[in-house]
Amino acid sequence: MDKLRDKINSLRAEAEAANGRADTAEDALKKFSILQTEREQELVSLQNRIALLEAEADRRDAQLSEAKQIQKDSEATLNQSDVLVRKVDTLEDKLDSAETQLRDALENARRLDLENEKLQRTLVQYEKDKERMELKYETLLKDFGDAKDELERTLNSLSDL
Repeated sequence: MDKLRDKINSLRAEAEAANGRADTAEDALKKFSILQTEREQELVSLQNRIALLEAEADRRDAQLSEAKQIQKDSEATLNQSDVLVRKVDTLEDKLDSAETQLRDALENARRLDLENEKLQRTLVQYEKDKERMELKYETLLKDFGDAKDELERTLNSLSDL
């Protein structure tokens, strides 16, 4: 009878430990879900910024083309030519800066994509661990119920004696 009580206590301890591990896994899953949501929001923000920078780069390209055309049309006067050359240089510098920003943003987006994929793999692993722990918990509950039924039958048979 003491062995049976010990076994029941052992099963209870195992069930409590499994519950603790399941709670820990659920907490970790929630944390990773929150982190993934934050990363997705950051990715959307960066994608919007990339789109804005690309539009700015296109606009600057158009301005540069326009400035170059104006420069060709007005080569008659040296002053106008000098002004346009400076304007073109300024626009080219701005374009270079915008392209650098675009490259940086694209690299950051790639890095975030990689981090997001890593987090998704980790999340999948945690979900698998959670399912495995839930199955183990259900098995332990069934075993506990079986042991409890067996204890009741044993106690009934002992009381009948």
